[in-house]
Amino acid sequence: MSRAALPLLLLLIGATRHYLWPLWPAELRGVASKMLGACAAICLLSIISSMAPQSVWIQRVVTWYAIEEGMAAGCSGAYLIEPWPIPEGASMCSALVGFDLGAAGILVVAVLACLIPVRPNSIEKRPKA
Repeated sequence: MSRAALPLLLLLIGATRHYLWPLWPAELRGVASKMLGACAAICLLSIISSMAPQSVWIQRVVTWYAIEEGMAAGCSGAYLIEPWPIPEGASMCSALVGFDLGAAGILVVAVLACLIPVRPNSIEKRPKA
């Protein structure tokens, strides 16, 4: 990606996220906003991944975050097409699959938090492909 195009790309991502949700019916605008926000986060994570130092740990965290946002975007998009019942207190994706995805997600966060080195110069470079 060209750094010269970055401001325009960021503008497009932000404008899409903040101004397209009113295109949906009023009762679905919250879900549409969530979907657009998740898509924007995925785009921003892609930019971060391409510009950040080549670190195994940065890539692992970006991958986890992109998966989480992908689920939010995917479940929201599916709900916009064909809504399903969501019990009070349940997340949209968990209600769709029938188990608590948040518990699995927080487990991944805990494992990553315990494994990520925090000493200066301790984040190794990603192996060349």
